[in-house]
This record gives sequence, structure tokens and C-alpha cells, in this order.
Amino acid sequence: MKLKRFRSSLTTAQWGNRMWSGIAVVMVISNLLLVAHIITNDAREKTVFVPPDMEQPFSIQGDNASPEYLMQVGEWFASLALSYTPKNVDYRTNVFLRYAAPESVSILQTHLQDEAVRIKRNEMSSLFFPVDAKVRGNFVAITGQQVLRVGKEIVSEKRTAYRMEFRLDSGFLHIIEFKEVNREKPFNTDHDTATTQ
Repeated sequence: MKLKRFRSSLTTAQWGNRMWSGIAVVMVISNLLLVAHIITNDAREKTVFVPPDMEQPFSIQGDNASPEYLMQVGEWFASLALSYTPKNVDYRTNVFLRYAAPESVSILQTHLQDEAVRIKRNEMSSLFFPVDAKVRGNFVAITGQQVLRVGKEIVSEKRTAYRMEFRLDSGFLHIIEFKEVNREKPFNTDHDTATTQ
């Protein structure tokens, strides 16, 4: 009788031991799968914005922005740089330069300040109306109608295209270049004109 009880207890203990060993193996496997998932997947936070003054929702994840964001920001930069009067050109230039990439600040600043002097001296004003925007990687090409006035007289009304290059660093947008380009091939760098306002 004691032998029977001993064997029954031994069998129960062995079964319990196998069950707990099986559970431990399953937990080890699930932890390994979890570690593999964490290593292989991008766990950075992705934020989707729908601000009131933007036309489309957009997202920013790490150092990457959606094309919708770049397109809308590109239109804003184009309007900032290309719609001006002698009275507001300094302010618009300073706002634009706040977003300049460190390696581009001196080039953009020199050109934009020279343009500001010319604008004030000649009493020039400009309006830029974006009509099309294209995105390729971190480049945005904006095409629009630009109306240039000297005093109160319109001296030029033409369709122009500008290309911008952006970089996102830790959520902050930097503009690297701003150039007038060929409307037909805005992403072709062979025939670029100088950075212009």
C-alpha cells in the first residue's frame, strides 16, 4: 500500500515537473520572439497631425516626414520667400533663415539680404500663387504664378518653379536649398540657377 502511494506521488511529481518545464520552455520561446520583434521593428513614435491651417493630414516618424508634410511646408516656404513688400521683406527673410540648415545659413543669408536691399531700393513687391507641388525624397518642387511690381506698376507676371531640399533633424525641419529651376524638369540639377528669392 505504501509503495503504491509512493509511486502515485512520484508520478504526480514527475507530471508536475514536466508541466512546469513545458511552461518554462514556452515562456523562453515567447521572450525570444518578443526580443526579435523589438529588434526588427521600428518602435519610434509616429505622430499624425491635422492642424487647422493645413489642407491634408501628415505624419512625422523619427527623421522622416510624409510627402504631404513636405509638400505643404514647401508651399509655405515658397510663399514666405516669394511674396513680399519693401516693408515686410526683412521679417520674412529672418523667418526663412530660422529654418536654414547650419551648412546653408551663410549662402542663404547673403543672398536673401542682398535681395532685401534691392527690393527696398527699387520699391519692389511680389506675390506668388502656388499652383502645383511635387515631392521626390526630401526635395519639393513648387510651381506657381509670380507677379512682380515696381511701385504700383506690374513689370512681370510669369509661371516659375522653385526647388527646395529639406532635412528633418530630431523633429526640426531644416531647409538646405531654395532654387529657381526649370518648370519642365524641376528635379534635374544640371541647369540649376543660383539660389534666388
